[in-house]
Amino acid sequence: VFVMVVSSRSPKILWRVVGTNGTLQIERGFQGQHGYLVSLYDANGQCKSSFFPFSGVTEELKAFFNDVSENTLKKGSQFVPEHRLSFVEGARDVALLEAMLESGSRQGKQVQVKKF
Repeated sequence: VFVMVVSSRSPKILWRVVGTNGTLQIERGFQGQHGYLVSLYDANGQCKSSFFPFSGVTEELKAFFNDVSENTLKKGSQFVPEHRLSFVEGARDVALLEAMLESGSRQGKQVQVKKF
């Protein structure tokens, strides 16, 4: 399930994935600071929750600029970029969004997410 409400005073974003061994829910919210509340419900209904402060685009841009700088300074070396910024991770993000849209267009029918 994906829910996104933007036409309100407090926008909400929520993802819920239900599986045979439990449920994972990620909700963007505010607990003294903006971030994500991640809750894992096991098959017995027990819940473990953790809050992760929102770092968003700023942190990703810092990592991107750091990688560009490091690669420029170390020409010809074996530079290893930040894994989150790889084209494979980008393709995985797009595959997930594509599957969500396809499922929505099929009235919530289960679809396979392409694996990269």
